[in-house]
Amino acid sequence: MAKINMKPRLASAYFIYVLLLVIGFMALAEFVVIPKLIKIPRDIYLMGFAATPNTVLDDTPINSLGFTGDAIQSTEKAPGSIRILTLGGSAFFNRNMTNRLKSKLSNICDKKVEILGAALRAHSTMSSILKYKLLSKYNFDIVLIYHGINDLWMNHVSAKDFKEDYSHFDPWYKRNLCLNHSIICRVIYNKLIYRKPAKEVRKTFIDVPGEKVFGENLTDLINAIESHGSVPILMTFAWSIPTDYSRELFESNSLGYNNPTNYDRWPVELWGPVPYVSEGLKTYNRIIRELARKYNLFLIDQEKLMGKDLYYFGDVCHMSEPGTEKFIDNIVAFFSDHNLC
Repeated sequence: MAKINMKPRLASAYFIYVLLLVIGFMALAEFVVIPKLIKIPRDIYLMGFAATPNTVLDDTPINSLGFTGDAIQSTEKAPGSIRILTLGGSAFFNRNMTNRLKSKLSNICDKKVEILGAALRAHSTMSSILKYKLLSKYNFDIVLIYHGINDLWMNHVSAKDFKEDYSHFDPWYKRNLCLNHSIICRVIYNKLIYRKPAKEVRKTFIDVPGEKVFGENLTDLINAIESHGSVPILMTFAWSIPTDYSRELFESNSLGYNNPTNYDRWPVELWGPVPYVSEGLKTYNRIIRELARKYNLFLIDQEKLMGKDLYYFGDVCHMSEPGTEKFIDNIVAFFSDHNLC
């Protein structure tokens, strides 16, 4: 009787055992260990654009979802309520914007007001697309959109390095099947694979590769919002750069910006040279107005309503304390005038 060679079978069995062990450890890490360490809902972490939950950023509380305002949990709205989402960057986040907006809207609305503030510092139109894709399940009645200056920031690379999804700027913008669904893949990509291209500062807003991206992103966002039966409200971007602006005068607080505590205060040059920023913001506001006309959308012309008075600004785009009140009042007046709540 021929002897049976057990070594190949044992080797195969051992390989399968080790493979199952590795898969088991990875699954444990992916779905149990790492989610406990990151202390944020797994889907929100993988979306990539949220703040640290249950913390306070300057004077602004961050809720359990990593955003501001109401930590909405249910896809069903309470009877007699209105549910609002905000999208934007720091100018729509600072100075506890969400809770202050909710308080003022609650004073004029017959309905109970819920606001989830997904506007966060450094976020762009592409960030908002990614956030809305995740948050749309909460069936918002109204989505307020306030974008501008952070998209200018994305353009300071060479044309060959520029990516329309902004993945050249930040690893979280890179999306694919693996990165969208695996924390381990995301950590490996962000920490070991992603390489930020060299910065190439643009002096003027001419032939900027991302000019059309801004409009395309807003269009995609508008279409997504309307497809869920929600109402998008566009806002032009308020900003002010005095004619005598210089970096030196800004740093010495000599320009007249109203920001005695230096709250989130940045020179124009953070986003680019003065001509580039002013030309870019004019172009983006033109695009916003054109989209509002094209799609017959509600538009709050914050640039016009806020004006250029430095009393209302802490720097080029962040509102001062009185400016924040005025900015919020502009929204509340619009809601009241159009019977939105």
